[in-house]
Amino acid sequence: MTTTKTAAHVSIDINDSTTTGMDLVAIERQALDTLNRAAATSSDLDSFVNSFRRSLLLLDCSGSMGDIVRRTNERRIDALRRCMRALRTTHNVPMAAFGGYRQVEVVEDAPEPTGTTPMADAIHFGREQGANHLVIITDGGPNSEAETFDAAARFGNPIDVFFIGDTRDHGLTFARELARRTGGTFHHADISETKALTSTIAGLLGDGSGL
Repeated sequence: MTTTKTAAHVSIDINDSTTTGMDLVAIERQALDTLNRAAATSSDLDSFVNSFRRSLLLLDCSGSMGDIVRRTNERRIDALRRCMRALRTTHNVPMAAFGGYRQVEVVEDAPEPTGTTPMADAIHFGREQGANHLVIITDGGPNSEAETFDAAARFGNPIDVFFIGDTRDHGLTFARELARRTGGTFHHADISETKALTSTIAGLLGDGSGL
């Protein structure tokens, strides 16, 4: 006697001499129904979780965001502005900018890039604003990796990270690790691909209203 199992742990005895062809068809349909119900339950759970997300986009506006994207011959900051404007036509999610010596602040559009990358301050700001989900878009590493990891631990919720910088930058490795430690997702994104980037972010927001 041989027993097979589906992903939904449905056992089927395919060598039972009393099993007819019609029985096998019925068993197969039952197994498929079980799998479909499991998939629907998983989808419903994702939607339920997303409906409680209070998301905040954190935009790196440090000096390096003024660098040119070779593919389109535009500055990273201008490409980021284009992406965020497209996203906000469908998702009214709040954005905050960090970079330079300015305080982290909620913005309607990404400001001109300047200075360093105070990512830890940005994460603390998200927690203070009542967010339980952060999406960070950055092109490099933070001022302090240790302080940023500590801020992320205090935040205690998922942080999805989009790295839009140079692949040779150590910031890529840091961004991947930040997402991993917080249970978020990591994306090495092409900032010039507006439609793909905005679509991916929108999917993370779910029904995703912001704060």
